Amino acid sequence: MNVHSVFEMVETKAKDKRTLIMRATIESLSQHGFQGTPISMIAEKAGVGAGTIYRYFENKEHLINELFTDIKRDVIKAMLKDYREEGSYKERFKHLWMNLVQFCIDHPQEFHFVEQYRYASFVSHVTREQSFIILSPVLQFFIEAKRAKAMKDLPLYTIISLTYGPIVSLSKLHIDHNQSLTQERIEQAAEACWDAVRFSLK
Repeated sequence: MNVHSVFEMVETKAKDKRTLIMRATIESLSQHGFQGTPISMIAEKAGVGAGTIYRYFENKEHLINELFTDIKRDVIKAMLKDYREEGSYKERFKHLWMNLVQFCIDHPQEFHFVEQYRYASFVSHVTREQSFIILSPVLQFFIEAKRAKAMKDLPLYTIISLTYGPIVSLSKLHIDHNQSLTQERIEQAAEACWDAVRFSLK
């Protein structure tokens, strides 16, 4: 075995351990909350020593900030799946919107984690900035649509509120209250959200 192969094996093992730690963290948080989830519990669930966790993360706050960033990367990857810049603004909006709903439904623990901790004091300013950078393709789409007068000339935070709020509500209804979201219902909601932000001449 050559040196390059050895390094690849070490790197793969490191990634696998980090993934185990991240999965154990989100499962523990969903069951016990922030205060009820010590590093020792995460280590036990991940099947690693507590010392291993501290090789990757300074403390629990650092670990959760990294988890938050990882989930945001997964979110943007899901939103951009099969995305086509050639489509109309409406088509592109609905595609991004529906992909995000599907991600929330398919990953309930990640969805609840983001909703529960996105305003938490231990989520650092740096992490929040990284989130905006990660989500910049979507924000850039909103800016582009506004300039093209396809979308209302509203502040970005207003557009995000109008479009993301229904996603949260619908996802919670589906996950927590067993209100099944069919593809038809998701598309109807996407259409309604587009109507809320699209530019219209009166």
